[in-house]
Amino acid sequence: MDLLFTGRWMDVAEAHRWGLVNEVLPKEKLEDRVWEIARLLASGPPLVFAAIKETARVAEALTFQDAMNKVTRRQLATVDLLYGSEDNMEGFRAFAEKRDPVWKGR
Repeated sequence: MDLLFTGRWMDVAEAHRWGLVNEVLPKEKLEDRVWEIARLLASGPPLVFAAIKETARVAEALTFQDAMNKVTRRQLATVDLLYGSEDNMEGFRAFAEKRDPVWKGR
């Protein structure tokens, strides 16, 4: 509320302490780190990412328990799609076979 009411600026160290930024890097290392994160996300499970985003949006208006109930009861479209997907089974198989999963987004 302090920032909203006063409009004051904060330096990067304070923003990091408040959890508004995840990392603080020197300018010369920023682009390499951005590409590292981009590659990590690009190799990740797209259906899981979609389910996380939908769950986070819906959960803002719910109690924790109500949000968890929606997930476990497959009441969110992306969660339902994920639970019935090839990627869901691929995740289990890859874990059991001790290999990296190959995500297909279906």
